[in-house]
Amino acid sequence: MSNRLKICSFFFLVVFEMMAQLTTSNALTPTQLVNNILLGGGITATNVTYTGYVNAIGTFSVTGTNNLGMNSGVVMTTGTILANDPTYGTGFGPQGPNNTSGAGVDNGQPGDPYLTSVAGVNTFNAAILEFDFVPQSDTIKFNYVFGTEEYMEWITGGFADVFAFVVSGVTVNHPATNVALLPGTSTPVTALNVNLNVNPTYYVDNGDGMGTGTAPDGPTVQYDGFTVVLTAKDTVTCGETYHIKMMIADALDGAVDAGVFLQAGSFSASAPVNISSDVQFSTNDTLLYEGCASAYLYFIRPPGFTAAADTFIYQVSGTATNGTDITFLNDTIIFTAGQDTNAITLTALNDGLTEGLESITVTIPVTNACGFVSTIVFTMYVGDAVPLDLSVNDTTICLGQSATIVSSPSGGQGGYNFNWSGGLPSTANQTVSPTSTTNYILTLSDNCGTPAVQDTATIIVLNSLPALATLNDIVACQDDDITIFTNISGGYSPYIINWTEPVPVPDSVFIQNNFQSAIANAQSGGVFVITVTDACLKSDNDTLLVIVKDCEVNIPNIVTPNSDGINDALYFKNLEEHPNSKLAVYNRWGGKIFESSNYNNAWTPDVVDGVYYFVLELPEGKNYSGYFHVFKGK
Repeated sequence: MSNRLKICSFFFLVVFEMMAQLTTSNALTPTQLVNNILLGGGITATNVTYTGYVNAIGTFSVTGTNNLGMNSGVVMTTGTILANDPTYGTGFGPQGPNNTSGAGVDNGQPGDPYLTSVAGVNTFNAAILEFDFVPQSDTIKFNYVFGTEEYMEWITGGFADVFAFVVSGVTVNHPATNVALLPGTSTPVTALNVNLNVNPTYYVDNGDGMGTGTAPDGPTVQYDGFTVVLTAKDTVTCGETYHIKMMIADALDGAVDAGVFLQAGSFSASAPVNISSDVQFSTNDTLLYEGCASAYLYFIRPPGFTAAADTFIYQVSGTATNGTDITFLNDTIIFTAGQDTNAITLTALNDGLTEGLESITVTIPVTNACGFVSTIVFTMYVGDAVPLDLSVNDTTICLGQSATIVSSPSGGQGGYNFNWSGGLPSTANQTVSPTSTTNYILTLSDNCGTPAVQDTATIIVLNSLPALATLNDIVACQDDDITIFTNISGGYSPYIINWTEPVPVPDSVFIQNNFQSAIANAQSGGVFVITVTDACLKSDNDTLLVIVKDCEVNIPNIVTPNSDGINDALYFKNLEEHPNSKLAVYNRWGGKIFESSNYNNAWTPDVVDGVYYFVLELPEGKNYSGYFHVFKGK
């Protein structure tokens, strides 16, 4: 086994199978897409241009098992590559799963004359990537997959979106030639030539987006179908300059999208040595982060160049400083006889500075297979370390309830590791049911060695029962207005107070449902149950007896003080319900003959028979006055 395979085997031991997920990015320029993503060994590229909608080209990567057949590279579409396009919104990119039968967006771009001639109908929304290149051998090749949402609904009608890879000579006579051909033929690869019914060997059925197709809806790509991984090839002259135009467009209309995926590093020609990289915990093998896990920089000799020992001298340049921003790279790679791969471990050092994206370029001058001296250039990028940040929520619950703790991590690289106190599982969120107030500490780390951070979630458990203060029974007079204060201790607000009358009494008192309840214009009494329920649905109750009496004072009109025990005193009925009542009695000439500040119905008039006048003042402010007769002989 080669050294590279040993290193890769070790790396993949830590990788587990995940559900397929296709992600895209438009962060790189067209020149970066070609030189840093698409190109492999033995090719140099210049004069890179792109024509089309700015968000119709970018990088793609696939994690987990997938049916696309490649894991990363460059993608071009007739709509947008973005899952959330700033102009058109969400749901229009090539990202799976396949959950609609007609995804895509008309991005308003024109078509291309060459593609129009291939399709035989007008084209729209063309995306065109083109550049000059110099091969270092007599053959160039690259791998691709073409897919479209027009499978299979529109194919049977003879309509299909179109693409082509056209190679032409710049310094050599090489007529413009479409190299996107069916293997071993001169037949162009189109949706009409490769589908479920025609050349199905080269077709991947991805469902119809509605679960009713001839195959299950695929997890990786939105398109209803695409080709297997195909290889475009062309015979060239070593050291000459060529031009390639990679293009794709909608045919007939711009309603639904098509896309072409170009495999990373596959545009290549044989050279004495190639360079590639493998960055752990990154979706882009040319981008690593300060302080994150190491990258592997591979120097690879292709078959036919491994028999003898060899030494390559390389140069390191770029905006990143060798030995300061990255671990020091020397200038020599030595191959022993038979060795095909030599690897350097490359680590971006965390210098604590915010410097933006920095570059590391490795350049090797080589004599290619055709005897020309050229250079192999490989560029990686270093991004600033992003500190970890974390917050978790505090929650208040009642005893017996559960609380969900939600963590909000940010920053870091390479995925998060969640370490909770108390033996909780290593997941982002937790559901807990403490019996008392408890602190849960979360320690967050990442796979890049970024300094870990902590935060504490406090779950407050409410465990106090409400208590309703004992209510004294109430005796009231008819028509009185009485206030009842409800006092509660313990428990947790807000409280709900409910008054019920187990045995309803006609014309019973009216009681308001709040802390200060009222008996308004009392007419009859009753038994009431008062129940208080707190925020934790715990309750307490008490019973209140309300007695309503007749307290109306009756005025006498005659007194017979003859000592027979009947009507001997000046008696006001129900006066005992009004203690501290004042009474004054006057004779017919206005002379006061009796006075009391707390009359108790005990005055026996020792006066001559006749008519007398009284004034009675009740303590609550009500007054009575009038005449009564005294007859001793009665």
